[in-house]
Amino acid sequence: MYDILLTDAMVIPVDPEHHIWEKGYIAITGDRIAALGPMEELGGELPQARQHISLKGLVLLPGLVDGHGHAGHCLIKTLGEHREDWEDMAQEIYYCCTDEEFWYAEGALAAAERLKFGTTTAVSMLGSTPRIDRPEPVGANLEGSASVGIRQLTGIGSAYGAFPKRARVWEADGSFREYEVTPEMAWKTTEETLRRYNGRHPRQIFIVAPGRMGLRPDESREMNIRHNREMDRLTREYDVPLHTHAYGGDVQFLYDTTPEVLTPRLSLVHSTGYSDRELEILAETGAYVFHGPTTHSNITGHCRVMEMLEQGVNLAVVTDGTASDRSYDLWRDMKNIQLLQRYRYKDGSLLPCGRVLELCTIEPARALGMDHLIGSLEPGKKADIIAVDVMQPHLAPFGVMPVQRLVYHAMGQDVDWVMVDGQVMMEHRRLTQVSEQAVLERAAAAFDTMMRRLNRRDILENEHLYDLRQG
Repeated sequence: MYDILLTDAMVIPVDPEHHIWEKGYIAITGDRIAALGPMEELGGELPQARQHISLKGLVLLPGLVDGHGHAGHCLIKTLGEHREDWEDMAQEIYYCCTDEEFWYAEGALAAAERLKFGTTTAVSMLGSTPRIDRPEPVGANLEGSASVGIRQLTGIGSAYGAFPKRARVWEADGSFREYEVTPEMAWKTTEETLRRYNGRHPRQIFIVAPGRMGLRPDESREMNIRHNREMDRLTREYDVPLHTHAYGGDVQFLYDTTPEVLTPRLSLVHSTGYSDRELEILAETGAYVFHGPTTHSNITGHCRVMEMLEQGVNLAVVTDGTASDRSYDLWRDMKNIQLLQRYRYKDGSLLPCGRVLELCTIEPARALGMDHLIGSLEPGKKADIIAVDVMQPHLAPFGVMPVQRLVYHAMGQDVDWVMVDGQVMMEHRRLTQVSEQAVLERAAAAFDTMMRRLNRRDILENEHLYDLRQG
């Protein structure tokens, strides 16, 4: 007897055979998929199950995997979007104006947004670069995320930017303790966080996520090499993914100084400005590129997506989070990667819809070393399943070319039902594990507290809002 039997929906498993069952079923035992296929193979008689859920009018797919975002960004989105010193503002907020309540509330809000868009596995770097002085914010963010039901990977690691930084710990009475943050804190805090939080919850994982690897600005060559080696050591000792930002010259620097870092467990976000030789190195080593088509980095630089894919570089699509001008809607980024690459090469044949769907499911799952568990619907894998409501005008008439209809026309708001680990986390767009209203109210209160501590109106007031340019 199965625990749950899902029937009557179209099933697009994103499996190696590229099956599509117009009317299919998925049988679930515990947190795993036990069987799936076309309804006709059941012979007209449904197998026994403790719960039978008919999902007629919906399409079942594997949960999307968002390989990169920033914890904290859900509570600072749009702030300072018109300013050139956005990174400095974000650092000031994260290091000096937040407490555990901020990080918990933001974690729950981000998980709710992602889950409602159909993302069942999510990766976040805590802060912008990130915050490295203490492990408690990471724990609070993971706890907030887990409360909503998402599969969450959050990390910290060596931060970049000018040092020393200043951080504050806030007390209940409104007072705070301030202290200096040094680059070396990252090694100790990252390892302590690995020890403290991994294994505490079945759907949360702490990973190693330095703000940048390679030749980071503001530090010496020797210190960069040491940072890169320490991050790699922690990744290997604790057997977790290594996840970071990287830009032109960074891959070459890693290859020349610490080539052991360049493995398939390494994922490099943004990856703009790479040389021809750096693309060769990525193809040779199997390191992953995480490309965010709507990120600020893709505006100021160019990720050579088509050259990478054509040369065999591993690549996946990510959202990069919500601040200052984005969202966690991976469906939007499926369209954006197509649009931008087709425009850049003046070629409408690039990146067909099936390939793009894989870039948001099985490819990021491989990058995280989790493709044996998630990223496609196959027997033995986790029951991380989403259902898209296709009985809507912008998707109708549905049934012909279903992958194209979804990738070209579906939006995050079309996701109607979500299951993670065999447990229903959203039904008819209502979260089942938490009160959505409570999540929103808690986030608003945390935002207000943060803004009082920051006490800056300039990040809210854009005098050029209706001009042709910000300034």
